[in-house]
Amino acid sequence: MVSKDHEGRTYPPYRLRPDPELVRKYWLALGQSGADATPPLTYPIFLRGERHGVELFRDLDIPRHRALHAGQRYEWFAPIGCDDELEVSARVERVIEKTGKAGTLWFVDVVYDYRLLRNRELAVRETSRLIKRGGV
Repeated sequence: MVSKDHEGRTYPPYRLRPDPELVRKYWLALGQSGADATPPLTYPIFLRGERHGVELFRDLDIPRHRALHAGQRYEWFAPIGCDDELEVSARVERVIEKTGKAGTLWFVDVVYDYRLLRNRELAVRETSRLIKRGGV
């Protein structure tokens, strides 16, 4: 079970910078030269906060090795460069429980806001959906 009490939970923000070497590798994996210092649009997935105290799987009681990831949605407001320091915040937006023939599922939407520290401008908003199956 994932409790609805988690809705609205906000984690303390953390700060970081994109890793230029990881950006280069990501571009190469996408078949590009990697020379562009601008991170690919979906790069924020590498900026998640597990090393910064955002322990979603533990806090939501979702075993990481059995978690289902239902994807993410991005909204872009400003470009992010490798020289930009970011402040990232995470918030559990909603918990939805659905029961069907296969049992109970919990859908958890988590919103990550990536702000440019230099001007506090919201650069990217990512919404990720995690799924927990009943009995897991």
